[in-house]
Amino acid sequence: MRVMAIIGASRSGKTTTIAELIRVHVARGERVGAIKHTHHPLNERDRGDTNTFRNAGAEPVILAGDGEAVVFRGTETERVSFGKPRDLLAHFDVDVVFVEGWKQVDDWPRFTVEEARILRP
Repeated sequence: MRVMAIIGASRSGKTTTIAELIRVHVARGERVGAIKHTHHPLNERDRGDTNTFRNAGAEPVILAGDGEAVVFRGTETERVSFGKPRDLLAHFDVDVVFVEGWKQVDDWPRFTVEEARILRP
């Protein structure tokens, strides 16, 4: 399984970049999963970034907080505990996993998205 983290500032395009990467890999016939790290309270609602990743073709998608996560698989959700972010990889049987967040974690390769700025005259 290949793993790649996409990191960057808030609103820099991380989710958009990951969704496009998911679509590309799914179109190639690969099985793709995704992890979204959040500092907000966890929930089991299929919305926001987790829904964006699922609609792009990722299965499963994990919404992870600090030590606890929600696994979205099909129509089911499951809360799981974990010690290290790398522990979440046990929930995937896929070819590639894209991770959004965990800027300080160096368990996998990271790619930084920088905010595009439009220059005006």
